[in-house]
Amino acid sequence: MNDGSAFDLKERHSTVGIVSLLVVVSLWVLTFWQGIVTAIDIWIISDIFNHCLFIIPASVYFIYCKREQLSLSAINPNYWVLLFCLGSLALYGVGLSGGVQLFMHIATFTFLPFSIWFLLGNEQAKRILFPLFFIVFCIPVGEELIPTLQAITADMSVMMLQWVNVPIYRSGLYIEIPEGRFLVAEACSGISFFIASIVIGSLYAYMNMQSRIRRISFVCISILFPIIANAIRVFGIILTGHLTNMEHAVGADHLIYGWVFFSLVIVCLIGLGELIREKSSELKPETPLATPFVSSNQVYIKATVTISVAMLSFLIWYQLIQSQLVAGTLPERLKALPSTSAQVSANWSPEFVDYFDKNASRFMFESKAVDLYAVWYPKGRGELVSFANRMYLEDSWTLESAYSVLINSENEINVEQIVNARGVRLLGYWYFVDGEIFSNKNHAKLYEIYKIMLGQHYGSGLVMVSAEIEYSTLDNDKAWFLRMMSNKFKAINQIFP
Repeated sequence: MNDGSAFDLKERHSTVGIVSLLVVVSLWVLTFWQGIVTAIDIWIISDIFNHCLFIIPASVYFIYCKREQLSLSAINPNYWVLLFCLGSLALYGVGLSGGVQLFMHIATFTFLPFSIWFLLGNEQAKRILFPLFFIVFCIPVGEELIPTLQAITADMSVMMLQWVNVPIYRSGLYIEIPEGRFLVAEACSGISFFIASIVIGSLYAYMNMQSRIRRISFVCISILFPIIANAIRVFGIILTGHLTNMEHAVGADHLIYGWVFFSLVIVCLIGLGELIREKSSELKPETPLATPFVSSNQVYIKATVTISVAMLSFLIWYQLIQSQLVAGTLPERLKALPSTSAQVSANWSPEFVDYFDKNASRFMFESKAVDLYAVWYPKGRGELVSFANRMYLEDSWTLESAYSVLINSENEINVEQIVNARGVRLLGYWYFVDGEIFSNKNHAKLYEIYKIMLGQHYGSGLVMVSAEIEYSTLDNDKAWFLRMMSNKFKAINQIFP
């Protein structure tokens, strides 16, 4: 046996170990190629995630700096970590099936650190724990927090304005002062400050602190500090507008003020870090990894083959999923229904994109007109459950109430009561996915993903029936609407191939 301290770099990092690591990383790129490409597109396009471009290079650099504490000549693979690897691979398949990029990105940038942890083993992975999982910051997530941050910013800025006795009136995200009106828009949420502060705070804590308590405390400060600072920024903008009669703090100087303030926030955050960090005399030098053994080639081959077979097996599955997302031969169109006309109400117009076929028609039931609107998305022809699709235009209609009705022994249908200045309508709808009926769009989406993952997806559709009613006869009209759906439900579903 050799003392690890006597190993030079060539002995410490064997060629076989380096090749094994390169094989795993190369297969990661091949397996998660679509997730990597879509993530890079977001990094480049969105200002919020521009910093993600530097995450992996930074992680590689920090791991390189730890080369004296590592040894690719002595790996001890942890096969229990394969469970996490398989979980990431499965999540990627779900994201690929449903077009959920968030799932794909989470799987992509968690699998890489998990796979390296698996290959190196616990002891060595622990020494590069931060740079390994710093890769997780590559996931372009956080925009979901914008509404929450907008509300918090508005609450805190209003409170500060009240402290200095500025007369204000607040309506949602609008803040009015005698001199003008301000909107706490998405750009004012501070999401860019928030995410960048967490990344910079985590980096600073890793590079300058050794105590776990100090590191955790500083990361918590880097989370709270930008929220408070952004509220102060909005408060300052409104106060400046109040004091200068709206001559300043609006337009271009508004944005410049934001970036200058952000730079000041980062400087203050680092200043707080300098107060919290240990003194130089308190820092302990890291000891090189002792290398009492050298792994045999069989250990490398077994670990590399195991993780490679897992990735290649899932890659084959991903290709099957991709085949379900690519349109093949020309699919069947929606069928025409008897006793319907081409005339539909111009008062109600759903909005759907990328559909293959639609049916917008009208039929009569008990001497009352019913509008029918159906859309059809065969395999590989667009996405039915999407934020881009609307059953009614929200600028024109407002949801007043919603309820569910049982139209037969097996199917429950959702009904919404929508109103506008011209009247009130009942809107019933249901999803048709590979022959199954769903009233909930999330259930329909999950079943669609399930069928795609099995390679058995044919197509998804949505039926909407709507009719104008009167408040004066609301109960009778609801009963009539239920009779209509119960009577026509089976016939309407024949519209789908």
